[in-house]
Amino acid sequence: MANEMGKVRNYKNLKIKEKVGRILRSKTTKIVAVALIVLLALSLASFGLYSVSYAKKSYLNIRLGNTNLGGKSRSEITSILSTKSAEFLNEPIILEYQSSETPKEYQIAAKDIGLNYDLEKTAGKIMDVGRGKGMFGNAWEQLKSIFVIKKMPAEYNVNSDAIAKLVAEIATEIDQPEKDYSIYYIGDGGFGLSEERASGNRIDQDEIVAGIIGQITSYQHRKLSFNSRTYSPQITKENANKRLIQANLILAEGELVLKFRDQNYTLDVDTMAGMVSSRAKGDDLELYLLSDKVDRQVEAIALAIDSEPQNAKLAVSDGKVSVFETSKEGRKLDREQTKIDIENALLARAAEQKGEVDTKTVALKVTVTNPEINSADVSKYGLNELVASGSTNFTKSPANRIHNITVGAAALNGVLIKPGEEFSTLGALGKIDASTGYLPELVIKEDKTTPEFGGGLCQVSTTLFRAALNSGMEITARQNHKYRVSYYEPPIGMDATIYDPAPDFKFKNNYSSYILIQSSVVGKKITFDFYGTKDSRAVEIGTPVAYDYVDPGPPVEIPSDTLQPGERKQLEKAHQGASAKFHYKISREGSVLQERDFVSKYVPWPEKWLVGPPIPPVEPPAAEPAPVETPPTG
Repeated sequence: MANEMGKVRNYKNLKIKEKVGRILRSKTTKIVAVALIVLLALSLASFGLYSVSYAKKSYLNIRLGNTNLGGKSRSEITSILSTKSAEFLNEPIILEYQSSETPKEYQIAAKDIGLNYDLEKTAGKIMDVGRGKGMFGNAWEQLKSIFVIKKMPAEYNVNSDAIAKLVAEIATEIDQPEKDYSIYYIGDGGFGLSEERASGNRIDQDEIVAGIIGQITSYQHRKLSFNSRTYSPQITKENANKRLIQANLILAEGELVLKFRDQNYTLDVDTMAGMVSSRAKGDDLELYLLSDKVDRQVEAIALAIDSEPQNAKLAVSDGKVSVFETSKEGRKLDREQTKIDIENALLARAAEQKGEVDTKTVALKVTVTNPEINSADVSKYGLNELVASGSTNFTKSPANRIHNITVGAAALNGVLIKPGEEFSTLGALGKIDASTGYLPELVIKEDKTTPEFGGGLCQVSTTLFRAALNSGMEITARQNHKYRVSYYEPPIGMDATIYDPAPDFKFKNNYSSYILIQSSVVGKKITFDFYGTKDSRAVEIGTPVAYDYVDPGPPVEIPSDTLQPGERKQLEKAHQGASAKFHYKISREGSVLQERDFVSKYVPWPEKWLVGPPIPPVEPPAAEPAPVETPPTG
């Protein structure tokens, strides 16, 4: 019985111990859990505090080269970058060739390669670290920034071609290319094989360029050392002989004929031999064509083929329109395709499998452009009758003005306007200077009259304006002169000024037929005739009415040191100011095509004189001194 009681006590003790153990373990777990939660909360709070405190700064450990830009505001970053970039741009990039003899230095200045830095863009990319990548992306980048250094490159602009060219010039000075088997033309339709072989040295241009870019992106000046490497001949004699045989096959087929329609252009054996060359490719020789030699032949062919389309030139005789100069199609050789075709034809001769390439003849690819006015289609333009005319008189014009009027009228003679097309006077005249035959003459410019090339062309535009009005064209752009000009009156208010590039005189061909412009200058009268097909339109042009006359002010005197004292030279005559208006209406079969008032306002224009300095006053002659009397003697 005692034994049984002992067992019960032991069992109870064991249970108590287990219970106590469970309680202790539970408390430990809770403590650990709480500690972890607290630690996590502190970490998150610290990270949140870090994120918030750097909201307007760059995050930690961001560097550009050796410069730490972490924890800086955007303005601070820009300021630091400005200083660093200025320091870098003021110093040359130094390259040092480590030769077996004395090292040689080369310097590249920032201005030589067009280098400049985009400070705002660089600062923006630094500030973007840890931002703009979503919640988790931002958190990850921000967390990394605490422990890991992030290198950022500078944003810059540079002329890459200039860098490559400078490095290539250094290579030209240093490189001693290896000599290997090569083919050369020996004449009489055959190639030979050069067997002179020797090792050579070359620098790695790509590696040097990469080193220069590395310094640019990091604002770090350091001497960039480089060396040359030895290259030995690699081509085997067997491969060289194979290519020699193939090169001779190119010439063995004889001349290459390039054809366009009935025209043939021939490349003879000597010409083709001058195009063919060889270069090393591993242990083999590669045949290729020298691009400059091919270009030269293609340009010679293009010179013979290329031409601009030429419109037929039309003339009017006895009221009938006829062709006096036939049209010509335009032609343009496709230069790039021609080079490819020549290369394919010649190299196919050397290939074992020629395929479908024609190795004897090349069909030239030429783009043909038809002229806008084709002499074979004159009847379709509807140039059946005189539609309307306009004339003006330029009596008392000086010689240069008459010359320019004649040149301008001739430039517009034969112009053909499509139905619905807007005609531009300046566009049709083209370039207005000495190269197109014009002489300097007075034009109205701003507030003065000054000599310029083409002075007098407003007589041309004014005459066109009147012909366009008489034919019932839709006037789309017209401006009167600044002041009244005697050449265009009477009537007042029917002039149209032009001056390159503006103002321009424009009208729209609102006929269903083409309109042919024919010009003539007879004596002191210029006329434009419009030929086409009349329709049933009615044209109403009101009589111009002048009003609001304003007398010019007193003469304006402009002092000039170029004139003699008291001399006067008239620059401009006086012109009375006024306004003028006339009504214009075009209608057809009850429909109004255009109706408007043309209003012109002319400013008063006083006389203008150049005057020399005043005549100096004439000083009276100096009085002669009174004679001195001699006292009598004796």
